[in-house]
Amino acid sequence: MPSLFRRHPTRTVTETVNGVPVDYDVPDTTPPAPRLPFNLDSALRKALFAAAILMTIGAIVWGTVAIGSMLSLLAPAWAAYLVAGVFDAGWAACLIAEWLLRYDSKRAELPRKAGLAMLAVSVAAIILHGHRDDALLVGIVGALVSVAAKGVWAIGMHTIRIKLDPKYEAYLRALQQQAGTEMALALGERDRLLSEERTVGVRLALEARRPAAPPVVEPVNRPAERPADRPEPEPVQAADQPVNQIETTPDPVLIQATGRAVDRPVRPEDQVDELFRRLRNGDHITKKGAATILGVPESTAYRRLKDAESKLHQYR
Repeated sequence: MPSLFRRHPTRTVTETVNGVPVDYDVPDTTPPAPRLPFNLDSALRKALFAAAILMTIGAIVWGTVAIGSMLSLLAPAWAAYLVAGVFDAGWAACLIAEWLLRYDSKRAELPRKAGLAMLAVSVAAIILHGHRDDALLVGIVGALVSVAAKGVWAIGMHTIRIKLDPKYEAYLRALQQQAGTEMALALGERDRLLSEERTVGVRLALEARRPAAPPVVEPVNRPAERPADRPEPEPVQAADQPVNQIETTPDPVLIQATGRAVDRPVRPEDQVDELFRRLRNGDHITKKGAATILGVPESTAYRRLKDAESKLHQYR
């Protein structure tokens, strides 16, 4: 064909021209990598397992038809044929397990024995079906289909099974157990985090459904008023003080708490805001701690703390 329709391979080259990096394509003259030679062993192995798979499908179909026909005498047809494929599908599943454990002879022994037991039950059921229909020879030939499929699988497993030394087999098993342990720990940690997340979600949902506590208005601390019937303080005169410099006893002065504004008394909203600010900073405040912070009784501190928590949930 003309070279016009042939696609030539190219490669990208990066160079700097007058301080500016540019990318452009040039023909790729690198010789192609040599192709691997034809692997006859790999092709034959694929053909062997393809034949085993086809024979297994045929055995399952024949076993399902034979056993389902016999079970349909006592059950509906759909249920009989559905259950009939259990035995053949069972030993086929054991073949898959045996394949996965082909490097661990001890663990592969269990699926191998279970598969043989299920195969024996399937063969017996197929022969019994032929005997019931006065076709014992047909039943025996149909049973041999499953035996042949199992035999081909056994031969295929024998071609790929590698007999490891006990030392390396134990080493491989230890690595698998370590990987399985790490996976189990990771899944357990994931479940724990998901449980904590669901717990937080449930708590937030319950707090949102709870009605907000009504604001409690408490009387402002004011200096005690002088009773009407209380006599005015008498002037106090020192022994050495002149008469015209007599001073009355001063009225008591209200002492304000340290760090508190003197222009207005502390309101409940101020106490709620103080607890809200600490909760937003991540502090864990209990009823007793709130009472210590606010300098109020625990019952009052508990109400302030609940109002602050409700306010925090609204902001979230």
